Amino acid sequence: MAASSSVGNGTEVIVATSQSQLRVQFEAIELRVVGGPDAGLEVSLGLPVLRIGTAPDNDVVLTDRAVSRRHAEIRMTPAGLLLRDPGSTNGTFINDVRITEAYIPADAECRLGYSRLLIRQHTEERKVAVPRQDHLGELVGSSERMRELYGLIRAVASTPTTVHLHGESGAGKELVARTLHAFSGRPGPLVVFDASVADPEMVRNDLFGHIKGAFTGATGTREGAFRQAHTGTLFIDEIGELPLDLQPRLLRVLETREVLPIGSDKPLRVDVRVVTATHRDLEAMVGAGAFRADLFYRLSVVPIEVPALREIREDIPLIARHLCERLQLHCRLSAAAMEALQGYSWPGNARELRNVLERAAVLCGEREIRPEDLRLSRTAVTALPINPSLPPVPAVSRAEPAPESENPAADARAHLRKMERRMIVEALERNQGNKAAVARELGIPLSTLKRRLKEYQIGDEG
Repeated sequence: MAASSSVGNGTEVIVATSQSQLRVQFEAIELRVVGGPDAGLEVSLGLPVLRIGTAPDNDVVLTDRAVSRRHAEIRMTPAGLLLRDPGSTNGTFINDVRITEAYIPADAECRLGYSRLLIRQHTEERKVAVPRQDHLGELVGSSERMRELYGLIRAVASTPTTVHLHGESGAGKELVARTLHAFSGRPGPLVVFDASVADPEMVRNDLFGHIKGAFTGATGTREGAFRQAHTGTLFIDEIGELPLDLQPRLLRVLETREVLPIGSDKPLRVDVRVVTATHRDLEAMVGAGAFRADLFYRLSVVPIEVPALREIREDIPLIARHLCERLQLHCRLSAAAMEALQGYSWPGNARELRNVLERAAVLCGEREIRPEDLRLSRTAVTALPINPSLPPVPAVSRAEPAPESENPAADARAHLRKMERRMIVEALERNQGNKAAVARELGIPLSTLKRRLKEYQIGDEG
């Protein structure tokens, strides 16, 4: 028995469940040197653009002295492989015809300097066993759906291919991106960029950077997310929110692997593996004209669907225990409470589960958590990690209020505020101080976050 999914560029992911094996197929450029100083050299890369020359930063480095430093590039397009010469000294030839830009016919021989090459597009297949494990990196779960996800991550992590993650808000797309980076072997950092920031100029500046004096107030240079992620991974979250007029700029960087900072006329080379994510239907957006088809093609080399929490209900006990450990919640969940967690629909996914557990742990203290302590019915429509006003606490059965130190309601409120502050601080660290990203992660309006920052005296509110 097998299931498969595919996107418009021919990428296909096949899960052969009967054999506990997963096969990943994606388009790649295969190049073989059949003549010249590098005869015998063979490469196969799942890159949208493959660069050839003698400079060490090319994808295919030749030692032929008649080949220029950046001699040619091969571009993967829906119509076939396009060979382009950006201005080499000795020219690029297809079947002895000098070209500037041309599609490569089947079985044609290409020549650069004294080197003769055979170049073709083919479907590369990677097979990986679906592991019997209950976690991978920061991901937790032992269901078949999660184990298939682990296998897919292992299959593509070490490749340079662009990966697109699709899933509901709070489902853990960033955790998948972090796990992909952890298993990629790339020495550089993982940089997280939120494309849902409202101001297009801020998006452009944060992605591509600027030089000193590029605009009023640019008193220094800014690297931007692409250069910060050099030799590492750039995770662009909520890619569906990227302004339409900035999409060609992102496409250009993906194809040329060069960034042009604002105010500069000199592009800078970057070595970055890109992972994108969204909860929106990009294919439908392409049809509606809200997202560029060529960018969608470039992003969806390998698509990965991140399951919603309700789709992996059998993993909820394991995930709940993991969250309690990670958050250092010293709480005990009754069997009935665990059953209630598994029976809930979780519109906010794992993010909502984390918030429900934190709140219940604070309110119950050392007492075992019961189903009513989870207050799931009150979070069924909107599960806010931080409410604009703190949630009500149980009333105290006393004729006169006790001193605050002896008042359970006051104690619970104080604990909630302390936990709320800690959640904000940790979210700021995870998002490198990006307030818009923090507000989105915590599920609250940006205005509410700013009030909390001021109230708790966290950072500079300017």
